[in-house]
Amino acid sequence: MRLLFITFLFSQSLLGAEVLRVGSNLRLIAISQDTLRQWKVNDRVCVLQNGKPIDCGTVIKSKENFSLVRLKEGSSLISRGDRVVFDVAIKKPVVLFQADPVTPLSLVPPSPFHLLSIGGSIGPGFFYPSLHFQRIIDPQIALGVMPSYLNITASPKTLSSISLLFTGNFYPSEFFKGLWIQGAVGFAFISSRNGTVEQQATSLQALATVGYQTKLEIGIVVGIAGGVQYLTDPEFLGITLNGVGVKPIVIFNVGVNF
Repeated sequence: MRLLFITFLFSQSLLGAEVLRVGSNLRLIAISQDTLRQWKVNDRVCVLQNGKPIDCGTVIKSKENFSLVRLKEGSSLISRGDRVVFDVAIKKPVVLFQADPVTPLSLVPPSPFHLLSIGGSIGPGFFYPSLHFQRIIDPQIALGVMPSYLNITASPKTLSSISLLFTGNFYPSEFFKGLWIQGAVGFAFISSRNGTVEQQATSLQALATVGYQTKLEIGIVVGIAGGVQYLTDPEFLGITLNGVGVKPIVIFNVGVNF
């Protein structure tokens, strides 16, 4: 059996799968795709250090460039760059494998692949509450959509707007945690009423921010970021907008990772 395991590990050393990211709860890791075969959901894998398995688990999500693995135990010893191989335990007879007390995949908590948050953005002359939905597409990148209701201070009137931004979010350390770099672009659909005169326009809206997010023990994600926002002037007659052009912006949010 030992010879079989050594032979198996030697054959796996030719492959290039490795740990890309370790989640904050240690049981969730992102791994690169195998150089010869893409990981599939339900594949059993092990993380190696110095040729010895540290922990094993099950692939729960497989994408083109990476896969997510739910480990059986979770270990603080695992780090980026550790080699990942198929679990030799899958070579056991069927009866023995069924008796293994590994939690069935159907009972494993779902991967925290998404973040849904509520928050707001504040700048000179404007404030708007928003929702932000993000989905991990890479171990460090999440794409999102952010609808919001924009309230801009104008002189002498106020106007309202519904905006929709498409966001790109970069997390260099952990999933939805730590340094948070965000870029977004979309449109604001602005409507103004000045007495009996109503005006409508569609303006380009974009923002770029750098911030920080932290995950509380109860699973809530809290974040804050600062940067700049750009909004094209709809050029309404008789109204001067204070929130158009390039303006500083502060974003805060509270969300749940699921």
